[in-house]
Amino acid sequence: MPSVRLQQVNKIYRSKRERVHAVRDLNLGITEGEFMCLLGPSGCGKTSSLRMIVGLESISSGEIWIGDRLVNDLSPQERNVAMSFESYALYTHLSVGENITFPLKAKGMPPPERRKRLVEVASMLEISSLLKMTPSSLSSGQMQQVSLARALIREPSVFLLDEPLSHLDVNLRVYTRNRIKRLHTELDTTMIYVTHDQLEAVALADRIAVMNFAELQQVGTREELLDRPANRFVADFIGEPPINFYEVEIQEDLRETTLRETSGAFSLPLPSRWESILDQLEGTVFEIGVRPHDITLHDRGYPQSVQGECEIFEFLGEENHLTLKVGEVRMTLVVSNREFFETGEKVTVYLDPNRIHLFSKDSGACLSSQLGSESASW
Repeated sequence: MPSVRLQQVNKIYRSKRERVHAVRDLNLGITEGEFMCLLGPSGCGKTSSLRMIVGLESISSGEIWIGDRLVNDLSPQERNVAMSFESYALYTHLSVGENITFPLKAKGMPPPERRKRLVEVASMLEISSLLKMTPSSLSSGQMQQVSLARALIREPSVFLLDEPLSHLDVNLRVYTRNRIKRLHTELDTTMIYVTHDQLEAVALADRIAVMNFAELQQVGTREELLDRPANRFVADFIGEPPINFYEVEIQEDLRETTLRETSGAFSLPLPSRWESILDQLEGTVFEIGVRPHDITLHDRGYPQSVQGECEIFEFLGEENHLTLKVGEVRMTLVVSNREFFETGEKVTVYLDPNRIHLFSKDSGACLSSQLGSESASW
């Protein structure tokens, strides 16, 4: 159950016509027994990072450590890691049992020991009844379970999963996600999981590493990414429904300092925790982000109300989503499943100024997260 460290890791793909920098200066530490998710949109470098850890891709520069071993030049077998692929990668001419035990057979393990391991892993994943079947007769969910079993049977020190749920329907996705979480708890092994789905990452991971355009944007827990995002991309990528963004101007008068939406749709009092750092803010135009869960229909002591018109109402069962047209902008909030609205209905909502995120218009950096723990948006 070793740790994994990536230090200044780069991956550059070269062809005759172009050079693609797929992973740029990646520094990431994964502790022993941690469940880490690499999260980001397609093409951000997360799968390339995973393949470099397992040894299927060479690194262009940098160092990868598994425990106290530098593994840059070691084969996947020498690294004692196992990977479950997005495409399952099962041998169609072999039975399920033969697919699962194939890595042990390749290592020359005696048949009695292979059978013993097979029984243990099949029982753990509840697939004992499938062992004599062929992959062609399995459902996509069953094939994913077999792929997991083939990786687990090696008893790896690090277990890597590349988009394992992407081909499953909703019910199978929830079931397999719960199974993976239970496996991590039972095995107490280091797991690295690649996904583009933030809900998977939030449900499974101890910490999440968010990537975009080949670079690591932020590493943190779900709460840290939601409440103290490093930049606009992280704030936008994490959270469902997505955060509301507005361009605002800082206006000062003798009575108070306010954040005025540039089209005049609404104004908010400047959070008191920001007053001491106004001199550090360059310029007067910024962006603010307000999460839908931080906008309410009822005054909870918040000093600011905003009135809008119902444009879209989504009934989703456990909670409902309401999108208002406020002047020239739109505002989405989460409401109770007991609240219903008609298109065109006037609605008053309240914003908590202490839950607002402030972003630089130029760099996209989250200024409110950089002010320290006392000024974080929690």
